[in-house]
Amino acid sequence: MPQYAGLPAVPNEGIPQWQYDLLTALKENIEILMGQRGPGRAVTNDTISVVPQQFQTMRQISARGDYVTLGGYPVPIMEDYVKLLSDVQQLATDVSKIQDALNALLQNVRQ
Repeated sequence: MPQYAGLPAVPNEGIPQWQYDLLTALKENIEILMGQRGPGRAVTNDTISVVPQQFQTMRQISARGDYVTLGGYPVPIMEDYVKLLSDVQQLATDVSKIQDALNALLQNVRQ
């Protein structure tokens, strides 16, 4: 996290009250973003260490819904069933990668 220089106090003499109030509010907001006051702080580029991910390996499903009719009922052919299982597994893997990246990003922001 970058370190920032402290902000000097706003002078309350020689300026109109509205300027004092405005400058004080700005100073407080900046200190919150800097993490010097309250729970807030700014997220800067060097605080994010999550590397971009190549999301979603699966672009389209490979199963086509091919079937044969047995006893009057449609039954998927084995090749299409295996493709469907592979598609579901790839989708689950993609979701897991996205979840891991999101969790890492959230952890970075909370530090």
